[in-house]
Amino acid sequence: METDISVEALTMTTEDRWSLSEIQKAKLRDPDIRPILKMKLNSADRPSWQEIARESPSTKRYWALWNSLYLKGVLYRKWESNDGGFYRRQLILPKSRIQEVLRETHDNTIGRHSGVMKTLRKTRERFYWDRLRADAQCVISAI
Repeated sequence: METDISVEALTMTTEDRWSLSEIQKAKLRDPDIRPILKMKLNSADRPSWQEIARESPSTKRYWALWNSLYLKGVLYRKWESNDGGFYRRQLILPKSRIQEVLRETHDNTIGRHSGVMKTLRKTRERFYWDRLRADAQCVISAI
């Protein structure tokens, strides 16, 4: 399996300026990510539906991705191409960082503003969160 290392070879980005500690604290404050993060820290086994049933819809969607989520200092999602030829590591982004990332991605695409689809593509190269597309459309249309 070949790793797409272009994601890790980018110039200084918002993600690079955050310490692992800052990211982890933001995730622990996020009500949708916190339950999943705590469960991942406690066990590699996916919790039962009964353990997750009372959580938010977003937390349930993260739970559905359990096998593609992993900890490497902080919580990531492993996205794999359909043919299994490469994968991409996406940082699970807490709500508190979404607007910052979308604005920076939108503004920094080759020195000009980019549309929703290009911003989505560039954002997905490094990040993942529940309802990414809806958030991108909302933020970009407001800019």
